[in-house]
Amino acid sequence: MFIWTEAGYQLFRNKGRSILLVCASLLLCGCIAFYLGNIDSSKRALAALSESTPAQARISNLNADEFDNLTISYTFVDTMSNLGIGKVIATSEATCYMDPALLEEVNTLEAARQEAIANRANDFIYVPNHTPKGDAKIYGITCWEATGLGREDVFTLLEGYDLSAMEGEEAVCLVSDSFAEKHGLALGDTLDTTFSFVQYDTYRMPMYTYIGQASWKVIGTYPAGQKTDHQADLYIPMGWMRPIVGEKVPFTYTSYTGYLADSMKLNEFKAQVGEYSGLGQPFFLANEDTRNPDLSAAKTLYMEDEDFIRTAEKLGQGIRQYEAFLIPFFTIVVFLVTLAIFLVLRGCRRDMAVACSLGRSKRLTGTATLLAALGAQLAGALLSVPLTLLLTGISLGAALLVCGAFMLCALLGDVVGLLALLRFDALALLTASD
Repeated sequence: MFIWTEAGYQLFRNKGRSILLVCASLLLCGCIAFYLGNIDSSKRALAALSESTPAQARISNLNADEFDNLTISYTFVDTMSNLGIGKVIATSEATCYMDPALLEEVNTLEAARQEAIANRANDFIYVPNHTPKGDAKIYGITCWEATGLGREDVFTLLEGYDLSAMEGEEAVCLVSDSFAEKHGLALGDTLDTTFSFVQYDTYRMPMYTYIGQASWKVIGTYPAGQKTDHQADLYIPMGWMRPIVGEKVPFTYTSYTGYLADSMKLNEFKAQVGEYSGLGQPFFLANEDTRNPDLSAAKTLYMEDEDFIRTAEKLGQGIRQYEAFLIPFFTIVVFLVTLAIFLVLRGCRRDMAVACSLGRSKRLTGTATLLAALGAQLAGALLSVPLTLLLTGISLGAALLVCGAFMLCALLGDVVGLLALLRFDALALLTASD
């Protein structure tokens, strides 16, 4: 018990020495915090890279030169989601008939077609589909970003709704301000119309398939003059459109962009996508007979992952370098602690010699001095915690880990330093002092 009293006596009686040890500990803890903080921040940045710079997969035609007005089967899209695609920005096209004369023509043609189908009995007679083009263009979208309008603030929304409604299955729509003005539509009104689904043939010419009646609630408007690659009179949720259209024809998409949910699994995704989706990298079908190619068929998976790979490699290299120098770094910390102990406590060797000359063992004398030094160093380590949290932004747990790592280094350094200090002959030291 006396040894703890002696350690406290040394700690508080020699205030200058204790303050030096506290300051040295504070400085070394800061060095450890910044070193480990760099590793931690790099790892967090690498983990968040899938959200900040995700790898992107786009579906294109055989030549990988067209990303719109394609025929992309819903099976491709579902397979891509199963392989690890997270956010999907995709479109499908449709058209509706607002002009009464055009609507009457469409209804007449559809009635004649249905009559022909009914009269053909069970023989396989082809009944052509003469559905004409509508006078309003529609895009089914998976999310508002698929509109290509770029910013949320270009939309004027009905109270109680936000743009996330375009990701659902509710019968709602966004209409251009010119379309709304032309047809007397206001926010909250219901648009009743007849629409047809649009698909593209092998020459990328549009084909129209009559779907039927539809009613959409107008929940937002946007400027008709806003530039976008997917210009339309109205946008409707893909979640509503797909099951309705799927009852009449196999559903297809006209454009597709997907972001990997976990871009760290990029190589695994690339290995599986060719096997399970049938899509390949650009020009993978170079040997295919291209005398009569299908210009709209989904054939190629175009990966835009250069930014992700470059950033991930840079972060990974930085982490590996930091981790490779962990042992040398902590070796230097131990050496600096040893040097500090040796220099700061060198002046108390005479006191140690006096104690030893009175019959006290060097082991007990060194232990008391060690406990006093560790007490000062622990105070410095604890003082570093709030500074570390403020300056480096690491978590409280990481800050406490820094303290623990430093105290372990301090223990090793103190022991080595004290072993060097205690290598003296008490009588010779006291005689030399006299």
